[in-house]
Parts: sequence; structure tokens; C-alpha cells
Amino acid sequence: MWPCGMWDGETASSRRSEGGFALVVALIVMAVVAAVGLGLAATTSLEPLAAANYESSWAARFAAEAGIAVAAHELAGIGDWDLVLDGRVASAVLEHGAASVELPDGSHADLADLTALATCGHAGSCSGAETAAFTVDRPWGPNNPRWRLFGHGRLDRLLGGGTGVPPVEVVVWVGDDPADTDGDPLRDSGAAPGGGWQPGACVLAVRAEAFAPRSGHRTVIATVTRPSPGCGPGARLVWWRVLS
Repeated sequence: MWPCGMWDGETASSRRSEGGFALVVALIVMAVVAAVGLGLAATTSLEPLAAANYESSWAARFAAEAGIAVAAHELAGIGDWDLVLDGRVASAVLEHGAASVELPDGSHADLADLTALATCGHAGSCSGAETAAFTVDRPWGPNNPRWRLFGHGRLDRLLGGGTGVPPVEVVVWVGDDPADTDGDPLRDSGAAPGGGWQPGACVLAVRAEAFAPRSGHRTVIATVTRPSPGCGPGARLVWWRVLS
């Protein structure tokens, strides 16, 4: 009887053990299935958001590049670029004179603060020492661009109704090219005496920042130059780069 009883006990114990193991496995499988289901649900809900953010980012970049193009086109028709650098002449296409701009999310950005952020890295006024400092972002010291607001505008409004165009706000600045080593960032050195070439002559830097819906933001800088030789009338883009 003992061997038989022992066998029955072992069988019952084994069955209980197997049943407990199966329950654990079932719970693990259920947890994995639930996690996969939640993951799929999250992916499904996040994909439209990711796509919208991606679209907003590219809309901001294209708008910033459009701001550069507008500035280059207008600079081609301005005979004296010193008038732009010291603020006497601004864009005839873009808006100017306002203290702030309304961003697509309904908030407002102070234009003086945006200019200071571009010029010395912080909101508020920039001291002379800060604008002429040698930094990683502005390594030209006294020849650092002193960004002057050229104009701003909503892309959809600039395009006359803007059907299908996202409401992207573009802000454009101009500054002296840092290759101009005359130490005066409010004056373009112009052509050298006798028509010779000198660094930074008849060259301006242009900066455009665009603010799109869903916090889309891009900054593009470019270099615009007069045709050579002799810095004749007109202007052309020779270089640009996306900063952010």
C-alpha cells in the first residue's frame, strides 16, 4: 500500500505543481498580450501627433527659407546697405514697427527679446561688451553681426489668403557679414579703393526664424552679396545654413 500511496501523493503533488506553473504562464502571457495591446493603442494614437509635429517642423523650415528669399529680393533693390544695417530702411514687404508678434499658439513673442537672443544669447538689452565678445556661437568679436530687425509676417497672410498654407510667423534680421573686418558692424565696408576685393565687402548676413503650430521652430542664416566686380546693383544668395 505504501508504494501505491506514495505514487498517488506524488501524482497529486505534481499535478498541483503543474497547475500552478500553468497559471503563472497564463498570467505572464496575459500581461504580455495586454502590454502589446497598450503599445499598439499608444502607437496608433501617437502616429498622427508625430506626423503633425514632423509636418510643423518642415513648415517652419520652409517658411524661414522663404523669409531669407524675401529679404534677398528686397536687398537687391536697396542701393545703400548701410541704411539697412543702421535701421533707417526696413522691409517693404514684411511688417515692422510692432513690439511683438503673435505666434500660432496664441502667445506673443517680444521682438526686442528675440533680437537680443540672436545677438547676445539672452532676452533683454545687450551691452556693448556682450555684442563684441568672442564666444563659441559668435567668434568674430567686434565684427559679430548686430542683428537689425528687417521685418516679420505670417506666411499665410503674405501669400494673399494663403489657402492651405499653415499659419507660420516669420521674423527676419540683417547684419553685417562677420568676414568684414572693419570693426563696425553697422556699416558695410563696400568695395575697396580702385575696385579691388576685400573680405566682407558688399556682403550682408540674413537671419530668419519661423514659428509654426505645435511648437515648430526653425532658424536659417544666409549670406547675401552684391554681384562682382565692383559691388554692382542687385544681390544673390551665396550660402545658407539651418541652425535649428
